[in-house]
Amino acid sequence: MNHLNKLLIAFINIIFFVSCASNIQDNSYQSKELISIDKPKVVYNFKKLPKRINVFLLDTNQTTEREFINGLSINYYYYKNLSNYSPEINFITSKKIDEGNCKLNKDSQDYSIILLNDTFLGSLDPYCLNKLLNLNGILILSSDNLKVEELNQEVLHVNRQNEYRDLLTYAKNNRSKNSLIIDDENTRDKDILRKIWLNLEGKVLDSSTSGSNLNENLLSNLLLIERSKERSRKLSRILSVPLESTPRRRMDLDSIILSVSLTKARSLKPELEYNYGESLQVYLLPNWENDEYYLKKELDLERVVLIDMPWMLNTEINYLRNLPKKRNRSFAIGYDAYEIALLLNNSSSSKQFQLSGMSGKIIYYRGSLLRKSPKVSVQDGLFKMIGY
Repeated sequence: MNHLNKLLIAFINIIFFVSCASNIQDNSYQSKELISIDKPKVVYNFKKLPKRINVFLLDTNQTTEREFINGLSINYYYYKNLSNYSPEINFITSKKIDEGNCKLNKDSQDYSIILLNDTFLGSLDPYCLNKLLNLNGILILSSDNLKVEELNQEVLHVNRQNEYRDLLTYAKNNRSKNSLIIDDENTRDKDILRKIWLNLEGKVLDSSTSGSNLNENLLSNLLLIERSKERSRKLSRILSVPLESTPRRRMDLDSIILSVSLTKARSLKPELEYNYGESLQVYLLPNWENDEYYLKKELDLERVVLIDMPWMLNTEINYLRNLPKKRNRSFAIGYDAYEIALLLNNSSSSKQFQLSGMSGKIIYYRGSLLRKSPKVSVQDGLFKMIGY
């Protein structure tokens, strides 16, 4: 009887072990952290926060500015409903500045949020620009044409070109070296990417601009597939017999850098696989100048590594209601701009803070603001975090 009991116990243990082994999770991919959008863990002293916030921007009718205002307003009403903190908000356009002859009076009760892009910058004469940059507040800067030195404002750089080096540095550290660069008719930045990649000691084997023609055979030409087919045809003619052969792509290549729209990327990635480039690593810098947004499952972007704002990457926000279904980067920037303004004016966070915002991870330390977008890999159509 004891012998039978021992056999039974051993049999049960084997079944249990096999069952556990079959349920072990695959941890071959380990993301460094989650893509998150969270409220900062600080206690606000609302009585000491600004009573009036002036928002300076080019216009209130342009898409970029309108979405910025929408994002800022969502955060404004969040704190109004939560704590009844509701400062007076004034939206001051370039036209209003001109009509007031640049009379921008500094008031200790006022705080400024300035959304400065190339168009707004170009509309200001040096006198107006100087007065604007001397106001107390935060400067949201998307222009490369302004050199900022010793300003009264804290400066948050929000520029797509700042993402270039982050993603390409990751690519270089990921052992990519020999690359093709493809932009499109809207981004037109392959020369900028080439310069950055060369500075990182990468090699650019070729570059091209993808046009609107869906049958342009761009990747087939860049990967030298057509040359391979032509060699096969020539050999067939020489031997006077039909040959069956599989074309070969160029083998001196390890990666492709895309700076294109999401629609274009969704067509180029399957085209790459069709042209025997499934083993190549693809890095994507999505175009910011359109209203495209990511799908719930990006199956056509499988294995692509890309960089973008958390808000754009379908990140859920449980504490906010009635958010727009179509996501926009300017909305994310406006939302974060209001949060940063509160943090900079709050005694417990005025020296340093870290924010997991809609536009990225924002760190304030030693008087400097730094924003970093997350880098993700598309796996099974979903975004898997790689890091910032």
